[in-house]
Amino acid sequence: MSTYKERGVMFPSDVVPRSNLELLKTFDIRDDDIMLITYPKAGTWWLHQVVKQILSEQGATCTAETFLGNMPNLIEFTVPGKGPLAELIKAAPSPRVLATHVPVEFLPPGLLGSNAKIVVLMRNPKDTAVSMFHFSQKVPELPTPESWDSFAQQFLAGDCPWGPFYDHVLGYWKLKDQHNILFLKYEDMKKDLPAEVKKLSSFLGKPLTDETVQTVVGATQFDSMKKNLGETKMAVGLKGGLWTRKGVVGDWKNNFSDDQSRAYDEQYRERLSNTGLEFQFE
Repeated sequence: MSTYKERGVMFPSDVVPRSNLELLKTFDIRDDDIMLITYPKAGTWWLHQVVKQILSEQGATCTAETFLGNMPNLIEFTVPGKGPLAELIKAAPSPRVLATHVPVEFLPPGLLGSNAKIVVLMRNPKDTAVSMFHFSQKVPELPTPESWDSFAQQFLAGDCPWGPFYDHVLGYWKLKDQHNILFLKYEDMKKDLPAEVKKLSSFLGKPLTDETVQTVVGATQFDSMKKNLGETKMAVGLKGGLWTRKGVVGDWKNNFSDDQSRAYDEQYRERLSNTGLEFQFE
């Protein structure tokens, strides 16, 4: 496993070679694209499943799993044996459901000025760090943490794949007044998934009846989704179960020391004060 830094942001070279970032500069966006944006381990797969379910309930042909099995189409990724997804998905039929972890400065230039629907899902930094730590231990394409203590410090310093957490979320939060962007929170989805499904389906121009909302919720509740995806074989050769773990809010308490929690709280206040962006931690 190796990494490199581009504009100060770390990327895992096995799945996101530097040449893939170059391809994003000329990636053509369609006005009917749906782009899902997340920091790693902030609920990417869950959001992808909800969007896919909403589209299927509306009878739309969804190309969300054309190239990476049941995995979100992360446009910066390379598909083993096939090449960069940014190239592979050019000819995919609409509507294309795309996804990315890249910070805002790496987005395809045409995205923000288009009519494509952009959904940004965020999760509190403590739970995100814990989920990323456990995920990185299992996935050979990512740097393997020596220990939770060392990883907690690396995450705090922003020395991890896809860059510093706060740079990432604030880069997108600055765009909150754009007409084609919807912001969601992982914690809100856990608290009231029907309300968030309704909000999301309306934003996508695919409003659902209350009965259909419940159908989507039933298919995408975390436990049932984890069961269904647990044995799914992924294009990258890993089982789908690796992409889901506990799916709870507040699991950070089982990992953080008091000193680590205080350090994260201090950074939280420092970076988010007066921004209007807040997270729930339990």
